[in-house]
Amino acid sequence: MAHYIGIDIGGTFTDCAVLDGAGRIVATAKAPSTRGDPARGVLDAIAVAAGSLETDLSGLLAGCRHLIHGCTVATNAVVERDGATTGLITTRGHEDAIPIGKVMQKVAGQSEREMIHQSHLDKAEPPLVDRRMIRGVTERLDRAGDVVVALDEEEAARAVDSLVADGAQAIAVCFLWSFLNDDHERRVGERIACDHPGIYVTASSSLAPVLGEYERAVTTAVNAYVGPRVVDYLERLAARLADGGYAAPLLLAHSMGGLTTMEDVRAKPLLMLDSGPVSGVLGARFFGAAYGEANILCADMGGTTFDVAMIEGGRSVLDEQPVIDKYAYLMPKVAVSSVGAGGGSIVWLDENGLLRVGPDSAGADPGPACYGRGGARLTVTDVDLILGFLAAGAFLGGRMRRRPPAAGAFLGGRMRLDRAAAERAADALARAMGGDRVGVAAGAFRIVNAHMADLMRRCSIDRGRDPRDFVLFAYGGAAAMHIAYLARELRIGTVYVPSFAAVFSALGMMTGGLLHSEEASFPAVFPLAGEEWARLGRLFEAGERSLARLFESEGVAEGERRFERSLYMKYRLQPSSLSVPVSVDFRDPESQQAVVEAFEARYSALYGANAAYRAAGIEIVKCRVEGSAETVAPALAAVDPDPDADAETARTGTRGIVFPELGAARDTPVYDGARLVPGMRFEGPLVIERTGDTIVLPSFAGARVDGFGNVVIAIGPPGDGGGMTP
Repeated sequence: MAHYIGIDIGGTFTDCAVLDGAGRIVATAKAPSTRGDPARGVLDAIAVAAGSLETDLSGLLAGCRHLIHGCTVATNAVVERDGATTGLITTRGHEDAIPIGKVMQKVAGQSEREMIHQSHLDKAEPPLVDRRMIRGVTERLDRAGDVVVALDEEEAARAVDSLVADGAQAIAVCFLWSFLNDDHERRVGERIACDHPGIYVTASSSLAPVLGEYERAVTTAVNAYVGPRVVDYLERLAARLADGGYAAPLLLAHSMGGLTTMEDVRAKPLLMLDSGPVSGVLGARFFGAAYGEANILCADMGGTTFDVAMIEGGRSVLDEQPVIDKYAYLMPKVAVSSVGAGGGSIVWLDENGLLRVGPDSAGADPGPACYGRGGARLTVTDVDLILGFLAAGAFLGGRMRRRPPAAGAFLGGRMRLDRAAAERAADALARAMGGDRVGVAAGAFRIVNAHMADLMRRCSIDRGRDPRDFVLFAYGGAAAMHIAYLARELRIGTVYVPSFAAVFSALGMMTGGLLHSEEASFPAVFPLAGEEWARLGRLFEAGERSLARLFESEGVAEGERRFERSLYMKYRLQPSSLSVPVSVDFRDPESQQAVVEAFEARYSALYGANAAYRAAGIEIVKCRVEGSAETVAPALAAVDPDPDADAETARTGTRGIVFPELGAARDTPVYDGARLVPGMRFEGPLVIERTGDTIVLPSFAGARVDGFGNVVIAIGPPGDGGGMTP
């Protein structure tokens, strides 16, 4: 039978999920991420999954119809400054656009608390493009795209040669107004390809053809900076997969919330930024549609970070101008916010003797103290072990036994947790604080929960949304131990914990389909003249034709393609715009009124009924076409819940667990997640141990198992100590 494999590289672990042709999850696996050679961690995870299916790596890869991959290579290259040595060629006189940083680079992506002392903040260091690697070239276009000063091609050639001589491995080309006329950029790019074929080159007109000199230059520079690393990694991975027997094209999860091909990523490696966290959002969106839940807060707690995203009205919320390490760029992505609060986050004391958690992480090596790899500092995983949420002698609470029809696994289940090592790490802090290890662990548990709840508030309330109007989807290896407490703090009544939460991002990317987009700048003020309005329609048509050619190269039939158009609009003099879906006849100038009304309805929904101000005038900034195709893997399968399923058949015993709301340790029922049957119901307090994660059900929560094998948790109201069966 054909298989479908999803692979997600995280900061600590590489996750693998395998579906069969009927949409059943037949294997899951984890392996440590190998930062120096990420492909090795990928192959390790696939090999473990293959073992659980009683085959080997080659056997599983040979029968794989699609392998879908999301990775952190691009993100790591920027954050760790491990990208290519990059040069920038720009219009003479504008060489300092990136170094100046539009003044705001010091605070880009910072929280309000971090921005309080703005005078003490620094710009991104070291810069992605060193000032000595920037060259100005004689050329100039005007705001209509007409040539004012012709390109000096000999000067451009000398600039390229000097950058290569200075060690440039990649070159970004970004001229003024090139998004209206790409001739100069295209000619320089062709010259680089001809004279220096080994240099990675990217031009702003093909990457971000929109208004915004600084942001466009940053986008082009970041794309060039990560390009060689991303392309080299993917090509090496593809070769190693092929050597292992994989014969189909490699599909890649990207940050806009879909899948794409190697060819697309070669030109736009920037798409791979944060592709892993975005994949979990895809899975949450799939289940949300199945459950009829349109508004979802996604919570992913892994080994390094806690990531939050929002789904509203069944659509992922996009960040139109995302920021990475203080650089704002123009490649829309699913809005994912992160805080250093993962299972590996280190618990420490500040200079005032106060307990802190994160953002530093123990990572995969040496990892938490309880991993027994030499780590001596207390982490959140150690805290969960000391409180009793995790069982000593098992990885993340899972017993590593096989669950029909196949097992989840972590290196074949060979990893065990060392409680004594965790206690030694806690004792070191307890002595410094004059307390005891359980008190330290309980305090750290509350602190990390507070960090996560604060991030979820920012992601919802700061967007004008009440978290009580949402449900929670919790995934990642550590989320299920904390999520009930976060839900109660945020007054959220329902939490969904997927059956394979520890590898949910790897699973989620298999619920996505191919997704591509084309953008074009179109500055205009309403009302538009009839010809100008018709020209906008022709711009949309050109974008759809371009995407159709891409789909054709990918083998997507015409009937399987879907296109959506949107305009980015704002009131005049406003700094940012809103995306407004449009489906009007651009041959009819009167259809403009429907677009204006749609914009104002969206504006009022976001900012309040009295916030709109039509007298200011309404303008268009740009247009976008999104093209999508159906999922490449079969839909996940569900079964009918058994109303007579007895939860006690999954019970394995009790152990002493410290629940913060109950105080001292108490004997608590423990259930085996491998024995869960759809239809089972539970009342807290209790713990459910599954392969790869542990679900903590406090005294104020109840749960049921649904047809997908997901655990649905109902949270009791504040002040109610009893459970609440959903």
